[in-house]
Amino acid sequence: MRSTILASLALTSSLATPALAHHSFAAVFDGSQTVSVEGVVKEFKLVNPHALLTLESKDATGAARTWTVEFDGRLNLTTKGWTPDTIKAGEYVTVYGNPAHADTPRIWFLRLVRPDGSELLRPALERVDAIEQVRRERSQQ
Repeated sequence: MRSTILASLALTSSLATPALAHHSFAAVFDGSQTVSVEGVVKEFKLVNPHALLTLESKDATGAARTWTVEFDGRLNLTTKGWTPDTIKAGEYVTVYGNPAHADTPRIWFLRLVRPDGSELLRPALERVDAIEQVRRERSQQ
């Protein structure tokens, strides 16, 4: 009986570990600030819990700096048509996002702009824009 209880506790705690590893946005990122980083995409991974982009940039002194850009999860991105090839290694881009609270080269994705001016927006921002457009149209009726 005792070994069954211990085994149950061990299983329960092991299942809870992945949930503890996930973080809240506000604990890591500063939603009151927006920064931009430009550079060359090294890698884009369309994975859960967050898609990730690695960006090689240069700081104010010209020294190389590697940035990590976190996105929404794969499901949120793929429902808006994103694929693993939406952002390609070697592309030169400017990424806008919310910086990490700690002084680390890490941001939460809001928008990506390519040299030709084309943009990718965070799917949640696209939904908000669509809702606001409907509200504007209704107010004009």
